[in-house]
Amino acid sequence: MLSRRQKARTKAHMPEKNQASARLKLALIVAFCTLPSLAEGSAVLWGERHGYTGKALRDGLDFWAGGFLLLHHQLSVLFDHEAYQSFLQGMYGHLPYHLWSYPPTYGLLATAFGWLSPWQAALSFDALSLLFLALVLRLAGKSWWFIVAVLLAPAALENTLEYQNAALVTALIGGGLLLAQSCPRLGGTLIGLASFKPQLGLVLPLYLLSRSPVAFFYAALAVVVLAAASLFAFGPAAWVGFWHYTRPMMSNVLLTGQPKDFAGGLISMFASVKPLVGLRGALVLQGMVSLACIVAGLSTRSVPVMLILSALASPYLHVYDLLGTSLAVALLVEQRLAAGWFGVGEPLLFFLAWFVPGLLPWYPAYAHLVPILLFLLLASAKRRGGFGACESSPAHPGSPVLPAGQSPIPAPPESITPG
Repeated sequence: MLSRRQKARTKAHMPEKNQASARLKLALIVAFCTLPSLAEGSAVLWGERHGYTGKALRDGLDFWAGGFLLLHHQLSVLFDHEAYQSFLQGMYGHLPYHLWSYPPTYGLLATAFGWLSPWQAALSFDALSLLFLALVLRLAGKSWWFIVAVLLAPAALENTLEYQNAALVTALIGGGLLLAQSCPRLGGTLIGLASFKPQLGLVLPLYLLSRSPVAFFYAALAVVVLAAASLFAFGPAAWVGFWHYTRPMMSNVLLTGQPKDFAGGLISMFASVKPLVGLRGALVLQGMVSLACIVAGLSTRSVPVMLILSALASPYLHVYDLLGTSLAVALLVEQRLAAGWFGVGEPLLFFLAWFVPGLLPWYPAYAHLVPILLFLLLASAKRRGGFGACESSPAHPGSPVLPAGQSPIPAPPESITPG
């Protein structure tokens, strides 16, 4: 028989053992979910080693090219499809469709890397974006267990493999939402800096205006300062080119589904229902969903709910954009573990929402199921006060969760053979 003191010690150690057990299980799940993306990464490495460097760079090539051309005042190339394709193919040979698809505000960031070689620009941008995401989450009070889990999420790995900006956007929007209540000036500024990707911020302006006018003011100020800086850096011609060339091109991608290299990876409500109800029906349905998400955002203080609403409201959504949703899943798991309960079916739902971004590149036919998964996740996030008190408090220590210039184009900063 155990003495009273021994029983008390046993009880005191039980929470630590339970926490260690939960931490181990979650670590194994996180590691398992990385397998599809790791296999994809090995395919990218194979392509790079066998002369398909341009294809292996994926969207990183556009990030570098946009920065390089803006840095050297080559707007006539940036805003001319044939000239842009010729510029890239002169370096790498035949390539899939490429297009600079961002406003000049994003060009401010791209030019900071435009002096590097394409690979150096893509890899350093990836690394710095992940570091920035980690720092923002740490500033928001999240544990290192939580941060490592988010950085290893399949959506984060897909973002890295595509050399996209979802890690940066998640740091700005997700971190901004987490900090908006405790540090409204910083939180609002972060959200405003994400304005180069406005389709992911449809639900944010009214939410900030109703919940934190100070954060809304600093977000608006950040947008204005960013636009003014890009105008000063690149001149009005960059905004004219964006408005008359880039904006119509991206609208055409969304509405016509062409070229498939751009439109084929869309996973939004609009893209999912368009084959069933046609263009007009898809526009109406997406408009209704986006409006409903904006209205729902006025009724919540929940960061996970806002991140899910942001994804549902966007008509232009790719797999890597689900990193914000993965952050929402990590926050929900953290909350459920702290409360000591999961709702019926929630563990499976959270697992699927976490795992699916890594599977979609292998099974793109199931992309139309993503909106359903997001709606189920939203219903789960609303349970037990999802539309109630602010959920941006720090995690408990030890949390187990997770016209352009006419001068010749300068030679790129590395010697490249077509492949």
